[in-house]
Amino acid sequence: MVMKRLKFSYLIAFIMLLSLPAWLYAQSAMKFTIIGIKNAPLTNATERLNELAKHTPLRDIPHKRLEEHVALALAPFGYFTPKVTVRKSFHLITIYIKPGPRTIIRAINVSLIGEGQANACIKKSLSALDLVAHEPFDNTRYEKAKQTLLTAAEAQGYLRAFFKHAQVLVDKAAHQAEVTLILDTGPRFYFGQVQFDPSHISPELLKRYIPFCYGQPFSNAKILELNTRLSNTGYFSAVTVKPNTKVTSNHLPVNVHLQPSPRISYTVGAGFGTDTGPRGKLGYHVVPVNAQGHKFNLIGLGSMRENTLQAQYSIPGVNPVVNQYDFTGGITNLNYRSGKSRAALLTFSQRHNLSKCQRVLSLNVLHERYNYVDEPTYTRFALYPKASFTWFSRDKDQLFVPQGYRLIVDGLLASRALLSQNDIYQLLIDAKIAYTLQATHTRFYLHGIQGLTQINNINLLPLSLSLFLGGADNLKGFSYNSIGPGKILSYGGLELQQEVKENWYALGFVDIGRVYHPQDNPIRRDIGVGAMWVSPVGPIKVGLALPVDDRFRRLDHASPRLVINIGPEL
Repeated sequence: MVMKRLKFSYLIAFIMLLSLPAWLYAQSAMKFTIIGIKNAPLTNATERLNELAKHTPLRDIPHKRLEEHVALALAPFGYFTPKVTVRKSFHLITIYIKPGPRTIIRAINVSLIGEGQANACIKKSLSALDLVAHEPFDNTRYEKAKQTLLTAAEAQGYLRAFFKHAQVLVDKAAHQAEVTLILDTGPRFYFGQVQFDPSHISPELLKRYIPFCYGQPFSNAKILELNTRLSNTGYFSAVTVKPNTKVTSNHLPVNVHLQPSPRISYTVGAGFGTDTGPRGKLGYHVVPVNAQGHKFNLIGLGSMRENTLQAQYSIPGVNPVVNQYDFTGGITNLNYRSGKSRAALLTFSQRHNLSKCQRVLSLNVLHERYNYVDEPTYTRFALYPKASFTWFSRDKDQLFVPQGYRLIVDGLLASRALLSQNDIYQLLIDAKIAYTLQATHTRFYLHGIQGLTQINNINLLPLSLSLFLGGADNLKGFSYNSIGPGKILSYGGLELQQEVKENWYALGFVDIGRVYHPQDNPIRRDIGVGAMWVSPVGPIKVGLALPVDDRFRRLDHASPRLVINIGPEL
């Protein structure tokens, strides 16, 4: 009997020994739960305990120390007198919190001293501080207010600004706090001379990219702007702009280090579009051509519908950031269902680019041999000026925006008085708008086009200048540029985009448009569904569009058309 008891005791001890590692792991990985707070305070307390558990198992930490850590996690949100109770069980730590009254800001005292104490821009930032008396204290807003003052001072050239006094006095009994900030701006610094590394670009051109003048108050934002401007030229593979802050003078020299890009480069591309079918691209680029920063590009584009060979020579303007002059020559072959064309075009243009708009003024020489379907072949010559204006809301590096707009207005004039064979007046307005209902993640995308051409005989209008509809960008149920020509073009489209998963949208759309006069062509309509993925290279849309009649019934002999769109909408 004694032997049996001994064997049984050994068995129990053996089982306990086997389970010891699992028990030890359970103790080290013990879970905890927090009751009594929510939102940001809960998140902060949880993160603080998780960080603490990385170094010491929570079970091994005394109750009082755990309570102190939780209390410290609540202080940034104005809870300075919480009651924290910790209870430990075999597998769980429960933390009960009564946060108590939230501390209110009784008074805010902010002042400036030093050389910049009278600076208007810094003083203006005082009114923008995210601290308000008689509201709950929040340490995040307090730190943000401090950073706002430092940023304002640095933007005005006070690079050594510091807080002589930054204090929050808390009266725990009254649950009130008094905030005091005294910013010493220190001395003001100014831009000194800019020194560029020797490069293949003339210093005279490089200086035209500098967004500041000698003696102007120093600004890190201007340093970043210079870096961005030089990087966007295409002349350099790497740009580093560094101010020398170790000098004793208050005028800081700026050193610009430049790594040149390969002067000659090539581009090769291939793809497929529902409008053009298989397509390819070849490019030959010389950047720069010379020390004055001129550029040369030779590009060939080929597809089933459009083929182009184009050479372009570009010259920087007086302000090369916003102005550029282009000499462009090209030959084009067009093969649409509405007609065919072979054209040669020479263009001299001046391009003016701003952050939210673009203006292109050009003088064009066109020689074109073309024919519309069931019409004879014509050869026409036109010399015409053209103006193109574009306004947009998105930044140039943004490929997708939940809401915004893009408006394009083009106008051209050809006259026999200007050596053209016909008098031609044309105006085209193309508007796109997107708006998102944040509550439902529903995006509305609207597109409208209105065009007008004045010419005596529409058949004498070169095909490359004609107004057409059809294709993935407007009447999606009809083939590319198959509807036309005509003197008047009207189009409107609505697309409903519902986000079903992050960056994924279900689409439904309807289009209506007409190209008419002198012929009384019918109104065209289509409806369709699809999907959109907001990819790293921009939105990618895939859908099916069906031509319909005025009652939105399928047209006889019509079939759904696959539509693929890649790239920014606005």
